[in-house]
Amino acid sequence: MNRNTIYRLLLFLAVPLYSISCNDDFLERYPEGEVTEATAFTSYTTSYSYCRSLYAIFDGQTYFPGPTMVSGALGTSTTDIYSGILTNYGNGGGTVNNPYADNRVTIPTTKDGTYYNPYFYIRMANIMLEHLQEPECDDLERLHLEAIARFFRAYCHFGLLVNYGDVIYVDHVLNDDSPELTAARDSRLYVADQIYDELEWCAEAFASIEAGNAGLIPDNTVNEDVTLALMSRFALFEGTWRHYHSVDESECAANGYVTGTDLLNKCVEVSQTLMDRYPTLYTGTYEGYPGQGWGQLWTTEDLSGVPGVIMYMKYTEEYKMHRLGHFEHIGSASLEMPQSTVDLYLTKDGLPIHNASVKYYDYTGTGTEYVEAAEPYDYANCDIYKTFRNRDPRMWQTVMPPYHVFRTGGSNDYAYDDRFDGKFREYLNWFPARGVQTGEYYTSGEGEELEIYRLPAINTGYHLINYHKALPSGNWGGNIQNNVPNTKLGTNNEAIVDAGEIMYASNTAYQKGMSGYFVWKHHACWDKQDQNYAMEISDKPMFKVEEAMLNYIEAKYVLNGTVSQTDVDATINKLRDRAEVGRMNLGDITDSFDPDRNPEIDPVLWEIRRERLIELMGEGFSWFDIRRWKQGPWYVNKQHYGVYVENATASKINSQSYGETGILVEGGTTEASSSQLASQGGGGHLYYYASPASSTGWQDKYYLYPISTFDTQLNPNLGNNPGW
Repeated sequence: MNRNTIYRLLLFLAVPLYSISCNDDFLERYPEGEVTEATAFTSYTTSYSYCRSLYAIFDGQTYFPGPTMVSGALGTSTTDIYSGILTNYGNGGGTVNNPYADNRVTIPTTKDGTYYNPYFYIRMANIMLEHLQEPECDDLERLHLEAIARFFRAYCHFGLLVNYGDVIYVDHVLNDDSPELTAARDSRLYVADQIYDELEWCAEAFASIEAGNAGLIPDNTVNEDVTLALMSRFALFEGTWRHYHSVDESECAANGYVTGTDLLNKCVEVSQTLMDRYPTLYTGTYEGYPGQGWGQLWTTEDLSGVPGVIMYMKYTEEYKMHRLGHFEHIGSASLEMPQSTVDLYLTKDGLPIHNASVKYYDYTGTGTEYVEAAEPYDYANCDIYKTFRNRDPRMWQTVMPPYHVFRTGGSNDYAYDDRFDGKFREYLNWFPARGVQTGEYYTSGEGEELEIYRLPAINTGYHLINYHKALPSGNWGGNIQNNVPNTKLGTNNEAIVDAGEIMYASNTAYQKGMSGYFVWKHHACWDKQDQNYAMEISDKPMFKVEEAMLNYIEAKYVLNGTVSQTDVDATINKLRDRAEVGRMNLGDITDSFDPDRNPEIDPVLWEIRRERLIELMGEGFSWFDIRRWKQGPWYVNKQHYGVYVENATASKINSQSYGETGILVEGGTTEASSSQLASQGGGGHLYYYASPASSTGWQDKYYLYPISTFDTQLNPNLGNNPGW
């Protein structure tokens, strides 16, 4: 293969500029007609139009994992499945859910977008920088063009660094004779140093622009604060990677490169700056909504001016729309949470579920009133109504709470089930009603007259209900979901609830899973949905102060081996106050504070990490977190299982794997036989996923991605990462 062919395949000449989506406030359109390299850089206006094409990196939240969100049918949570924090029940019964736990990850043989796409945008940025002196513009305008290009160049190199470690650093436009085409990879220490310097330069440049001509930088575009947010993310990742992976930094001293300690100090510095500039957190728009501020960051129509949001993806009707919430309504939705992650959530009192001082509550059957329970129960091993009780509301905003309502004839009609002291209505009382009173009545099996509620104005999935999350739920077309949990392991039989037992299935194909914990993070009842088209316009945050707060507290701990109560109050406790969760008191965090903690991890650090996992749940960060923490086995090798069923026979649980009971053997890793189920009192957790112990489980080579054979054949000097 000649060098020209390699050049075309590896670096792909820039596509026509008009074909890439634009972003100025993520709203403006490109000028009509074809823009070429010869005409793109004649003025500030044409050059800025070119720079806007770089924002296409963020389409669908991100074009490649970096570490930031990706999207699709799994929402923004695709990589959270790799970490084991969330699961995708699309695999068959008795299989291992996670490809990284099942040794199903292989070296790509074709062009790999995770490697390919960053270099595409790096090339685009370098083209801008090569033409920087051509536009007719003033000094601040030229500085703005340069800052945008260099920001995205740093962003893309960071995306390569987190996935591959050593990569070829490219700071100029390559041609047929460029040695980079056949070069060995640069060390991650060198690449990180270049990213660090680039972001430092960008922050200073944007500050100068804002001081000289604040109107030059449009709202919701890359600016100084966005640059600081990326620096915070990058510095924490690389600084902690070096710490936990014991990276040899002798190359840094010899060449003056930034060190891991330098990076962690920078993370603290820039995160503090952002915390000072964004002192307020969003608390939502609906009174009494549990965890509303946290949840509505993902279900709000317009994030402009929302406290704490540094940069967001703007969606606009008939121009740029998404379907992240729609995917949570349809039959192919397959994102759920395993019991092990549910168990991470604290109680509202701020205690781990197995803490010696944890409290238990009984529902009174009236509104949202509770009393302290006469008998304790185990939050991890009890029926789902108790599992949700008195828990961090961020859990309620991530996983759909349990309930049962009566179907009343029409597909979008229902009536509340108030039997058994309001048992099935407990969580319906916490959320707005997803429907309006009709004045019509339904006669229950007991002869009780119950008012019928109806979803209004159903028209090709246009809900337009003035709430974010509301219950009972339904599919995109407005058909009621009458029972949650809705699993493939249960039986749809109203006789189950008529007897006061929990039913684990409805007759609906949508919002179904295996664990019983169905994820509804993007669920917004006011937003529009359609069976065939993306119609939603809820904005999505990409950089926000909450992440900077978590970066700050973790970097502080890694630097010093401890944090102060002042540090905790400024970060974790501020997040918990917004979430309505009990505050963290360092004096309480002893070795026995959480019996479920990984004993290798300091108890304070464990709580810092817990808060990060919960606050950023479903945003894709966990996959990059567990890799930089070097904690792959702890998280990935867990066997996933579902809710606890107290009476599997009465609840008519079905096996979906090998014809046994559908219940996990207590303390084991296999599906219980009938005799085993009887020996454990007829109850246990829903079984679906096999244990990773039945496969290979985590391998250390997974900390870095493999480079495709497509690329290594083009350039044998790339080599590959350890183990690949």
